[in-house]
Amino acid sequence: MPGKEKIVEELGDLLLPNLVNSGLVANDRAKYLMTLLQASREHADHPDAGFMNLKQERTDCGIEESAFDSLVQQSGKVADGTYRIPGIGGVHAALVQNVRVMLAPIEAAVASFDGDQRRATEYQRRLELLTADTPSLEDDLISGAYIDQLTSAQPSGGDSIHLLVMNLHKELNRLQQQIAAESIDGARVYGVAEDDRPMIGAFMRGVNRTRKLKFDHPGLDTTATRADGKLVIQNDIGTTDAHVLVIHVTATVVSVTYTDVHIQRLLFFQNLLKPLAVHWEDTRSRHSSQLSESLYHLSVGRYEAEEASKLAEYLEFLGSRLVFLIDWNRARKRLRKLAPKRVCLDVLQWAAENDLGHMAFLKAGGEQFVFDALQLSSRAPLQLGGQLSDIIGPERAGEFLKFTLKTAAEGLLAGHSELLIRDEVRAELRHYLDTAHQGLLELAAEHAALTVELATAARDCLLQLGGQTDSNYVLRAARRARKWEHQADELVTKLRNLPGERVESKAAAELLRVADDAADDLEEGVFLLTLFDQRSAAADGNASVTPQCRDPLRELAGLLVRTAQEYLKAVENARHISRGSSREEMGDFLTAVDNTISLEHEIDDAHRHTKASILTFSRDYRQLHLFSEFADTLESASDSMMGAALMLRDYVLGEVITR
Repeated sequence: MPGKEKIVEELGDLLLPNLVNSGLVANDRAKYLMTLLQASREHADHPDAGFMNLKQERTDCGIEESAFDSLVQQSGKVADGTYRIPGIGGVHAALVQNVRVMLAPIEAAVASFDGDQRRATEYQRRLELLTADTPSLEDDLISGAYIDQLTSAQPSGGDSIHLLVMNLHKELNRLQQQIAAESIDGARVYGVAEDDRPMIGAFMRGVNRTRKLKFDHPGLDTTATRADGKLVIQNDIGTTDAHVLVIHVTATVVSVTYTDVHIQRLLFFQNLLKPLAVHWEDTRSRHSSQLSESLYHLSVGRYEAEEASKLAEYLEFLGSRLVFLIDWNRARKRLRKLAPKRVCLDVLQWAAENDLGHMAFLKAGGEQFVFDALQLSSRAPLQLGGQLSDIIGPERAGEFLKFTLKTAAEGLLAGHSELLIRDEVRAELRHYLDTAHQGLLELAAEHAALTVELATAARDCLLQLGGQTDSNYVLRAARRARKWEHQADELVTKLRNLPGERVESKAAAELLRVADDAADDLEEGVFLLTLFDQRSAAADGNASVTPQCRDPLRELAGLLVRTAQEYLKAVENARHISRGSSREEMGDFLTAVDNTISLEHEIDDAHRHTKASILTFSRDYRQLHLFSEFADTLESASDSMMGAALMLRDYVLGEVITR
């Protein structure tokens, strides 16, 4: 090194950029070699599991030793804690050598930039300590403990080569910024070719277009240089050491290496680039017991453009997506206090796709200002550990959170006060609380529609008795009725299983419980009609069902269909009623409820008339019993629908419009 320092003193900044570039290349190679060691041990521990030979990663970082490609497959476990990895000595030597290459520009910067000699000396001391007790590695044997000493990224486990590489990489990034003699749209650049400039400019157009969405949060610093014949663009994204994006551009191919400590954010980033044909290799995540919580996840994506203009479009789009990764995991955790995981991920994806992001939401207070608005509503108490979705439902919670993120982003960018933003969110939340019953009554409306189908089936099956149509019609209808009745039961169960103790949930659950009695009765009625065997009646000398016997039942069944239809109208109208509903909307609802009640009274009269007719015209005890039971089920179904309609009226008048 003394000789190199002498040259640096003479050449100054001319040599240092080359050393930094070499150090960055060495960083990629060191990370590849550590990944190779981890993959080899993983395969040795689980030989029946799949594995990757990491050939593409080797060629990307410029390592020529093709023998490394078979190293993972040939690795094995020879004893507890000991592994045989072919050529481990060469891998170890290459790893240490690349660390020394990374260290060289740090030491050279002492002379070039009046760097901190103590820091450079400390890095050198750490490397000497880490390599002082290097095992012999004879017979290609290496202990698991030593692999940890090389590859562990967990500071609590003591120093390691991996931790040293991470620290040196940060130093190299700092040096890049110091030696960059030029800026292209905010990117610090040095040593780039003329053809690189449009590509750097395209990437920075994307970064700068959405940069404002991070507000005052640090991040998105970009450096660009040329190394190993490639344009290399690096963006620090945020402040986390392992959260880095490195882009290599060669001809019309862009290779993106993305590292992250959060696998969910990595998958989110991949989804952001779905609009373009990016090919992602399998994400490499370490899951061994020693390393599962200490290593980052790494994924490499490749995009091949048909022409230079398409390459520039991709780089611009890529740059515009990075701001949505800053503090993404914190936003996800904050949103999870309000809604289920799938809803939160959908909201974050939507916010990114609409160039809104989540940073404004965090800056405005995150979930807390939603909770504050919720507490102002005395009718919306949140149970301990509960979520907003427990009150207004998951889907409506997602809609509200999208509004919240949009209002926060647009408001802060426009210079609105946080007080105004909070008031706007509070007003919108009030609307969602006022209409919280709508989502629950959607289930009631589905149930009411099934009840109409069942009532119609009962009427139509009755009309087939005594006719000349398909003899199997009633049997097919009974199978359909059974299916509808099961679907109705599932809706009741779904509503009962909803979380929370809200008035809406209790009212809707009780409403469906009563209404479901009607569905059960109607399915039973259709089943009873299948028991009437017309051919057996003819064989016994009895006539088929006569009009005198059928007509009273037909009238009763027709009234029941109308009752079911009016009940469905009542539920559908109730779904759209809130405190601010018009007189016409309220009138339509109350009319449907009243019609349901009036029809039930008509059914009571028709039921008595039908029972009397059955006694007069039934030819044998079988007809008498079946038709009597059928009439009773229809009358019971009408009672249940009237009861449900009355409960619905009391809920709307007593709870919904009095909020």
